[in-house]
Formats: sequence, structure tokens, C-alpha cells
Amino acid sequence: MRSIVAVTDEMDNAEAAVQELWDRIVENGPLGKNCCGFVYCDVEMPHEEFTAALKKKLPFEVVGCTSIANFDAKNGAQILSAVLVVLTGDDVRFGVALTDTLTPENLRQELSAACEKTRTAVGEPGKLLFLVPPFNDVVPLDEYVDTLSELTGGIPVFGGLPSSNVADGDILMYADGRVFTDRAAIVLVGGNVRPIFSVQNVLSDLSEQKHVISKAEKNVVYTVEEMTFTDYLRQAGLPVDDLIAQGDLAVYVSTPLKVNMSQDNDQDKVPIVRTIKTLSLADGSGVLFGAISENSVVSIVTMKRQDIQESCRMAVKEIQDKIEAARGDGYTYSTLLCVSCGGRYMVMGDDKDIEGNILVENLPSGMTLSGFYAYGEICPTIYENGTALNRVHNESIVMCAL
Repeated sequence: MRSIVAVTDEMDNAEAAVQELWDRIVENGPLGKNCCGFVYCDVEMPHEEFTAALKKKLPFEVVGCTSIANFDAKNGAQILSAVLVVLTGDDVRFGVALTDTLTPENLRQELSAACEKTRTAVGEPGKLLFLVPPFNDVVPLDEYVDTLSELTGGIPVFGGLPSSNVADGDILMYADGRVFTDRAAIVLVGGNVRPIFSVQNVLSDLSEQKHVISKAEKNVVYTVEEMTFTDYLRQAGLPVDDLIAQGDLAVYVSTPLKVNMSQDNDQDKVPIVRTIKTLSLADGSGVLFGAISENSVVSIVTMKRQDIQESCRMAVKEIQDKIEAARGDGYTYSTLLCVSCGGRYMVMGDDKDIEGNILVENLPSGMTLSGFYAYGEICPTIYENGTALNRVHNESIVMCAL
């Protein structure tokens, strides 16, 4: 399998944008027997016209979403653009499925039907599952990932939550030539493919004290030991009342939680990061951008520019080492997909090229680069013997090489 990446800066005329993307694909062809496209797009694009034009012009399925900024090998990280990556090959197969409107009650049924549709199309259980979820509060992102892991027997799941670089901008996912805020799409990849992954989050301790989550449900924390969650944050020195009054997400992003999940949920022993989404003075609870379990051990950390640089370099080094090791087994890699946290993008301030530059400067020869900044990153922390431990991450950078 190989990949072709096309980029357009055309944000006003959707049909012209699609034509430019298609021209770049044709120039860098040929396409193989089977293809699937992933597109990441600035919110300034007229989305309904854009997705309809993609459906009409391209002879294969395309899924994707809006994003804060996109990655490609020429520009690094870029806003006001659309990036399309086409995976293609004669010895690889793709199955694409779109759910109906999702609720907590029908989530498993809808994802099960989608998995069955993609398995039928691919003709095998598959080697990798891409998830394009909706951005809303109806179903926590972890439930998508956990349910898909169960339904597929541990196939690796990769992707990210749609994002927006405009405060009131639409946060959308794309599938079947349409835009949605309440559905999910999955893409199953089968055939001659062996994905490898990298996950990194490097943070600085704000408080060395570790505490135990005593009451939590899904992605809501109620109490930390004997304290309400908001009192725990106050104890650590965060101005909770001011933050709530200001709705200051930027502060929550720069001071996330480092979490060692409880024993039942910590098979990998890898600490994960959780960003606070909202706080409630009424009951002292906090809503996070990812799930958390009772008896997890947490501490408050900070994320600075040097942390972002270090973790990005570590992620690149890890994927390079894995690619080199795979070459010894006779595998070659041509595609690098990268999803980084929108919180990292915010923390970089005026120097938002940090990660993009590192990726471009260290991209292995002959590989394409594509991806986007997300509001939640999806990637396995363990992938051994065909089985993955899939997790949702915050404030992290995740990579998949194909």
C-alpha cells in the first residue's frame, strides 16, 4: 500500500478546492485497485458544498472532519487548508460504514452493524480500524473506542476527535458526501498491511502530590479522596472560581491531569493525560475530555513548549525505530499519519510551527505526512500479536505508520 497527499488553500470555492485536490492526486498517481481517502479541513470551508463535491468527483469513499490545523510534508502545520490523503493499493482492502444518529442506548448496536458491514466489504476481520467520531457530549469518546475494541477482538483503533480553530465554528465530521454532528464513521483496512504506532506525552509536575479518585463516572470526576474535585484543584493552587467565571479553557489545557488508571484499567502501566473541560460549583465536579475510573491515581501537571518539543521528538524517534525494526522483517513503510492535541496547539502560542517543523525535518525519506490537531487522540498504547490496547488520549501526540 502507498499513499498520496494533496493540499489546497482554496477556502471560498468548494468545487475549485476539490478539483485542485484531485489534480494533485492524479499528478502523483497512479492509484491502485482499491482506495480510501481521509480529509482534514479548516472550518472556513463551505462544508456541505465541499463534501458533496468530494463525493461527486472522487471515485472512492472519503471520510474526515474539521480541524484546528492540518499536517502535511510541505507546510508542516497549516491553517486555512484542506489536506486529503489517499491510501491505495492492489493488495489492500477498505470497508467504510456510517452509523445512524448515536445515543448511549444504541451505540453498541450501531457500531456492531458498522463493523459487520466493513468486515463483509473487506472479507476478513481486518488489521486496522480508523474511527471518525462526532464532536458532542452525547457519548464519551472512550465508549466508542472501548466498544469497537470489544466488537473487533482488539483490532487497533486510530483517529481523533474533530476540532475547530474558531470559537463558534462548526465542528463536523464528514462521510458519504455529507456533514454530521451526531454520527460516526469507521474504516476497516485489511490485506497486506502492518500498522505501527507511537504515543507520547511529556509533562512537567506542578504538584508532586498524588491523590486517588474516590468517585467518578465515565468522564466526570466528583471527589478526590475526601475532597470535591474543585476543592482538590483549589488545594493545588488553581483559581477555580475565577476560571469558572471566565470559562478559561486555556488554563485547563496548560494544567491537565496525569492519570495512572486503576488496576483494572491499567494493563499497559502507561500514564495517560486528561484535560478538564468544565467545572461545576454546584457539586464540585469536573467534566474531562476523556474517561477516568475510580481508584485512579492523579496529579496535576503543566504543559510547556519544551514539553511539546520533547514529546514530538520522542514520538518521531519511536516511530523511526519501529520502522527500522520492521524493515528487518521485510516490511516497508510509506505513510505517516499524525494526530496531535489541540491543547498542544494552544500552548505553543505564537510558535505554532514547533511540531510541524519537527515532523517535516525528521520525516523518513519516501514517506508522506498527513494528519490534524484534534480534541482527543485515539491510538493503542500496546499492539502485540495482532491485539491492541486502544486508548483515548489528551495533550498527546500519536502516530500511525503504514
